[in-house]
Amino acid sequence: MTKSFAAAFLTPLILLLCAFLLSIALPCRLAAQEPYFEIDTLNEGLGELPDDITRDTPMGSVESLLYATERGEFEKAAHLLDLSGIDPAEQAARGAELARMLSVLIDRKVMIRWGALADRPDGWLEGGADTTTTGRVRRSIRIDVFELDDHTVPLRLNRIKPANGDPAWVISRQSVANLPALYNVYGPTQIERSLPSWAREKALWGMYLWEIIFVPVMLILALLLGRLTYRGVTLLGRRANTPLGHSIVRALRWPATIAITALLVGISTRHVLVVSGVIDTFISPAVLFGYIVAITLAGVLIIDELFDWFTLQNAAELADPDNAHLRNIATTISAARKFIVVIAVLVAMGVLLSSATTFQSLGLSLLASAGALTIVLGFAAREVLGNILASVQIALNRSARIGDQLIFEGRYCTVERIAFTYVQLLIWDGNRYIVPVSHFVKDPFENWSIEDVAMIRPIILTLTQEADVDRLRQFFLDSVRNEDGEDTGPIEQAGVSVIEQDVFGKKVRFELPTPNQNTGWDMQCRMRERLLEEAWRLQSEEGLPMLPSAQLRDLPDS
Repeated sequence: MTKSFAAAFLTPLILLLCAFLLSIALPCRLAAQEPYFEIDTLNEGLGELPDDITRDTPMGSVESLLYATERGEFEKAAHLLDLSGIDPAEQAARGAELARMLSVLIDRKVMIRWGALADRPDGWLEGGADTTTTGRVRRSIRIDVFELDDHTVPLRLNRIKPANGDPAWVISRQSVANLPALYNVYGPTQIERSLPSWAREKALWGMYLWEIIFVPVMLILALLLGRLTYRGVTLLGRRANTPLGHSIVRALRWPATIAITALLVGISTRHVLVVSGVIDTFISPAVLFGYIVAITLAGVLIIDELFDWFTLQNAAELADPDNAHLRNIATTISAARKFIVVIAVLVAMGVLLSSATTFQSLGLSLLASAGALTIVLGFAAREVLGNILASVQIALNRSARIGDQLIFEGRYCTVERIAFTYVQLLIWDGNRYIVPVSHFVKDPFENWSIEDVAMIRPIILTLTQEADVDRLRQFFLDSVRNEDGEDTGPIEQAGVSVIEQDVFGKKVRFELPTPNQNTGWDMQCRMRERLLEEAWRLQSEEGLPMLPSAQLRDLPDS
C-alpha cells in the first residue's frame, strides 16, 4: 500500500523533471547545430576548388563571383553555383555557361546590397532582434528578386554542407535552374547583339556606351510621343458626338499622355535594349509610378466629369429656394468626390509600395526613410491636411452647401464650389472670393439658405423731429399687403419702429418681410425708394415736415 502510494506520487514528479531537463537541453542542442542545407555532394564534376575562390562567407562568395566573372573566368565562377541538379559529366560546360548568364543578370539588373552580406561563415549580422535580416544566424540570403512571367523569383545565396566537405555559400539550386529563363528576359536583345563592338564597351559608372546615347534619345522621343498623344486625344474629344463624351475624352488627355510615355520607356528599356542595373534602378520605379498615376488620374477625372454632368453647376440656379434638395445633392457629390480621390490616392500608394520588390534597392531605401519623411511632410503640410479635413467636415454637416447664399466677412456671396483646400464664393458683383476651408470651421458666418429662407430686411430712414410716422407706417403696411403688386412676406411680420433720436431727427426702422433671399435685396431697395418718395410727397404737397432740412443734412453724421 505504501509502495504503490509512493510510486503514484513520485511518477509525476519524475516526468516533470524529465520534461524540464529536456526543455533546457533541446534549445542548447538546436543552438549548437550549424545552419546549413545538407547534400551528398557539391559540384563533383568541377574538380578541385581554385585557390582564388572563397566560399566560406556570404560576402566572400559574392566577391569571388564578381571577380571571376569580370575577368571572364566562368569556369572558376561555376564553383559558386549549386549544380546539384545537373549531371556531373555536364557540370563543367554547363556551369560555365550558367555563370556567364548570371554575370549578365548581375551586371544588368542586380544592385547588390553589401550591407546585407556578412563576412562570417554563419551569416550573422549585428542588429536588433525585431528585424528579419539582422541579429541572427542565417543559412539563406536573398540577393535580389526578378519578375518572371506572372510571378517573382528570388536570387538566393545558400549555405550548403556536402557529406564529405565543409559548408560553402553558393547560389541556390533553384536560382541556378531559373537562370536560363531569366537570361531570356533580361539578357541582351537581338538589337543589342547586332550593335558594333565599340558601342558595347563599358563607359561611365559601369554603363555601356550605347546606353549613354540611347537613354537620352529614348526620353526625348517619349516626351514627343506624349505631346502628340495629348494633342490627338484633344482632337478626338472635339469630334465626340455628345457633350458628355467630349468631357470624358477631354479628361483622359493627361492620363493617356502619362501612360503612353511610360509605355514607350518601359518597352524601350525592357524589350528593345535592356538597360543595366544602374539605370534600371531609376527607370523601373519611374515607369511603374507612371502607370499607377495614369490609371488613378483617369479614374478620378472620369468620375469627376460624371459628377459634373449630373450636378447643376450654375450657382444662381442652386441658390433658388425651390432647389434646396439640389444643393444637398451637389454638396453630397462634392463630399463623394473627396472620398473617391482620397481612396484612389491611398490605393495607388499601396500598390506602389507593395511593388517595391520590383526596384528593391531603391524601394527599400525609400521605405526606410518613410517614417522621417512622413513627419517632415506632415509638419509642412499641416495646413493643407487641416483644410482637407475641414472640407470633408463641411460637406458632411452641410453648414455651407453649394448654392447657399451667405454673408462672409461683410460680403454677400454664394457658395460656388467646395474644393479640397478652399471654398470659392461668388460675390454679388460677379467677382470670386477664395477662402481657406478652415475659416468656415473656426469663424462664424451668416447662412441665409439654411432652413427657412424667408427673412426680415431692415430699412432705416432719418426723419425730422416733427415727422408724422403714422402716415409712413400706413403707407408701408399698405405696400406690404401687395397693393403695389410686390411679392412680400406676411403682413404679420411687418413692423415700423422709432429706434433712435438725435440732433438730426428720428431714426425709423421699417421691417420688410421677404420670402426669398434672392430677391430680398432688390425689394429692400425698391421699398426704400418708395418710402422716400412718399415722405417727399407728404412734405411738398401736404406741408408735413418729413425729411431733414438741407442744413442738417450737411452736418457730419457723428
